[in-house]
Amino acid sequence: MRYFAVVALLWLFPLHAAAKLPSDKTITTFTEARSLLDSDPERAWTLAKELPRLTPADDVRLNLLIEAALRTQRADDALKYLQALEKETDDDGEKYRVRLERAELLAMMGEIDAADRVLSKLRGDKRDASGRGADRRYLFSRLERLAHDIAKARGDAKKAPAEARELAEDLLVHYPTELATRRDGLVISADDLSDSKRYTRANNLMNSWGYADARVEFERLRDHKKYSKAARWNLGIIGLRKLRDRPEEAEKLFRQLLKEDYRAEDAHWYLARSLMKLEKYDEALKIFDEIAKKFPRGKYINTVYYYRGWLHYDRRENDKAIVGLRAYVDKYGRRSSKSDYIYGFLAWAYMREKRWKEAIEVWDDMLPFGNTLVAGKALYWKAHAQNELKKPEDAKKTLAQLRDRFALTYYGVLGEQLLATINGTDARASKVWWPEGGGGFEDAPRIDVMKQRFKKLKKDESRLWERTKVLALIGEQHLAREALASIDDDLLAEIPSDDRENWIHALGWFVGDYNSMYKHATGNSIRAMPNTPPPDELRSAMAYPRAYRDIVEGVADEFALPPYFIWSIMRQESRYKPGAVSFTDAVGALQMIPKTARLVARDLGITYDVRTFFRPEVGFRFSGYYMRKLSDAFDGLFVPTAASYNSGPVVARWFRRNPDASFPWLIEEFEYNEGRAYCRKVMEHMLRYLYLYESDPAQRADILDKMFPLSRDIELADDLGY
Repeated sequence: MRYFAVVALLWLFPLHAAAKLPSDKTITTFTEARSLLDSDPERAWTLAKELPRLTPADDVRLNLLIEAALRTQRADDALKYLQALEKETDDDGEKYRVRLERAELLAMMGEIDAADRVLSKLRGDKRDASGRGADRRYLFSRLERLAHDIAKARGDAKKAPAEARELAEDLLVHYPTELATRRDGLVISADDLSDSKRYTRANNLMNSWGYADARVEFERLRDHKKYSKAARWNLGIIGLRKLRDRPEEAEKLFRQLLKEDYRAEDAHWYLARSLMKLEKYDEALKIFDEIAKKFPRGKYINTVYYYRGWLHYDRRENDKAIVGLRAYVDKYGRRSSKSDYIYGFLAWAYMREKRWKEAIEVWDDMLPFGNTLVAGKALYWKAHAQNELKKPEDAKKTLAQLRDRFALTYYGVLGEQLLATINGTDARASKVWWPEGGGGFEDAPRIDVMKQRFKKLKKDESRLWERTKVLALIGEQHLAREALASIDDDLLAEIPSDDRENWIHALGWFVGDYNSMYKHATGNSIRAMPNTPPPDELRSAMAYPRAYRDIVEGVADEFALPPYFIWSIMRQESRYKPGAVSFTDAVGALQMIPKTARLVARDLGITYDVRTFFRPEVGFRFSGYYMRKLSDAFDGLFVPTAASYNSGPVVARWFRRNPDASFPWLIEEFEYNEGRAYCRKVMEHMLRYLYLYESDPAQRADILDKMFPLSRDIELADDLGY
């Protein structure tokens, strides 16, 4: 494992550098050398040495040489290229990183005095280290670990010097999840820390996603005189919300803390959530009643009213649910962000009881909400209720409204299937109405960004543009995006307004910035384009781009998935942003949580590294494997596969709890609001991708029938191992 990080973006370049685009041979050689680093590092080294300078992006060539030298145990050559890399940049932050890597390598080679000299300067120049918080932590933890290793090497073998102990302590407390800390060899362990430092370490573990290790630390402090309450609180949060594996323990802990009047409002809330997780709904309702009484203007009151209806709804106590849901509507009306859910549950409670007329009234109340999942849902199920009332002509009129407003959406296709059923024709998704004009959309860029000349850019901006082009050509898309980020507004300012959309699209393809083209086409709204996207407008390709196409299609082939499914998941998860990190710690354009990624890495026999996982060529393969596992569990049906990707394999319980429900009915019974909305939106995206790009009717038909099956009779896997 390489001891130091690959150098990232160079923001400034030597003034003497002259831009020169790489030849086809250079591009091929670079790409091949990079791809061989793992499988044949000796060949990678040979190829890398053949490369000419890549001005003004020669740092990537030097980094490749450094990596290949290290993997082939050519430490002296690695040092030489590190020194060259240091001279290549005038940026203080980048120079700092390179010097640190050089010091680390010197230490690895046993040249302790030389390493210490470089280290002394680095410790005095920490202000030169740049980057975001996570990058700085990574950098400074490496710096401290290097100082620790040097101090340790100079100390008595039987007794660690005080400096090494102090540095090890700082690493354990302030950088507990960093690789520099986790690597073996620290002179002390967490067991040697004082209680106060152990408590600080535990909180830092919580703040950096190290929940399993945080649990260990908080367990040690469970009965501590000073830290007991905070420790038990965090153990409850870990068991309920973070690792989500100990709801029983969470219930006990929050009950204890409530008796001790510790964070009373929050303790009430999390106790109720623990009880919900354990499906102790009667007890949860009592706690919610307490919250409403004790904290009538508190931060949870809106959600308390929500759950006072929804908990009955989830248990199919429909009469009680109707009372509770009506109470929410009376109190909040349409003002709450949860109102669309509440109206949907209320209408569905009537549907369960076959109170069709009352259901229709609520479905009509939902139509002004307007989006594909709320108004579309209302129109579809209103038509269903009208058909149940033996009013097929009314149902047809409602379905005509649905097609007019929300064609090529989840409910739009269900509506076409219902219409076919009413008419007595073939109701398979592949046989119902499909809009004309789609298929085979040509989404290639309309302009060649390489030929564009910019006259108003400053010298350093021009060099960044040249750097962007070089990086994009050699396949370093993530670095190209970073280089472009600070100048894209200046570039667009020189483009005529009537050509700007073509430029945004072409530039997005060039550097892999699909999020920017998506935002331009949709206004950054996932609800944009409620009806069929025009098949002859560039805006449609920008709203539904075939992002990272070569990578996605490669993953799709490997795991026998339609690429449209992967793109649709990507659109819903991150809007195509490879560096996305969610509030649940999910990482990358396809948003996988580290816990799942580690399990996938185990199964695939590969390494999970959070620092490279965000790169599509790395992370997408993890997600493709996981999607395939989920797809196999649901016999290839895309809706439950998508729902499981969002909410976990527990979606199988949803099938088992509703053995007699039709497929559309089954989806509405899914108890996870987020997962239910998620899978329907993913199907909407997938329909648009099929419409725009799939030119083979047979291929489209096969996918459609797995998206909207007439039968849900499948054999469910008992355990996926995730």
